[in-house]
Amino acid sequence: MSFYGSDREFLVTLSLGQEKILEKELGLELKNVQYEKHYPGMRIDMYAQVSNLGTEVFMENLLLKSNKTHQKKILKIIDMLESGVIVYIALSFHDKHIKELQDAVRKSGKPITLYFAVLNPKIFAPLQRLNHMHKLKVYENLYFLNIRNPIQLLEKESIIQPIVAKRLEQEEVINDLELKRKKENEYLLETLRNRISYFLPFHRQKAHLGKLRVISFGAGRSDCNYFVSLSDRRNIAFVELRFSDKNRSIYTSIKEKESSVQERFNGEVHFKDNCISVKFQSQGNVEDTVEKLVEIFEKMIIAFSNYTYYFYQDHKEMWQYHEQGI
Repeated sequence: MSFYGSDREFLVTLSLGQEKILEKELGLELKNVQYEKHYPGMRIDMYAQVSNLGTEVFMENLLLKSNKTHQKKILKIIDMLESGVIVYIALSFHDKHIKELQDAVRKSGKPITLYFAVLNPKIFAPLQRLNHMHKLKVYENLYFLNIRNPIQLLEKESIIQPIVAKRLEQEEVINDLELKRKKENEYLLETLRNRISYFLPFHRQKAHLGKLRVISFGAGRSDCNYFVSLSDRRNIAFVELRFSDKNRSIYTSIKEKESSVQERFNGEVHFKDNCISVKFQSQGNVEDTVEKLVEIFEKMIIAFSNYTYYFYQDHKEMWQYHEQGI
């Protein structure tokens, strides 16, 4: 499966964050780094805060020349912020786009720092190398993108102002149940990212965690999705892989190997209605439940990813690169 559009941009963004390239370029120490963070009315490619100041940092990454869609998004961020840092990275910029954003910051009168940076086109060659790897092998080879000078700051075009500490704001008022669920779901997601870091969907931020009993992740092809829950309404924890009707053939092919699947999961797998699931009673504490969910999730990813990413014949040559699948 090729990396196009947002997938490629996500990989570059992930590399810029994890290799601390932004921190080196901007001379800032960042904390609370999040990828594809949900923000009011939009999704931010990378969000962070300046350590010790709490000042928000928004980064947008475009592997093309600046365009109208991203221009509107940056303008919206400028309008929304009271103060902060915005980093706009693109392969190149239209002069009119730079001027429009500069004017917007200046007219706002707000302490907003706006950085423009151009992406080194040499990054496309390693991106293409990643393109020819199995999806589960990409993360361990993400260092390919750590080329010399991956981005170049356009200092003359940027508007650099003193960074103002973010004022303490009253946190969103949520009830005790939602606060507990939010903390537990955050712990689950953080554990999944740390323990199964090679599964890229885990690195994308999730919204409304205080309201979610069930969290979903794309499994590969469209309409193939994983679902995980620490506790449903029956106090059951589970990991499920669900297929739409149009991908029923993938489900059927996996079910044909049910004996091999059950052997890997100690006979705990349920096949029903285009869904493959492992369920158990939630444990006495969240740590034990998370531990078991992570173990199950990793087994599923290893067993089924050849199917969820590369089932159809034009991609089956990728299976040889992931021999642990069923």
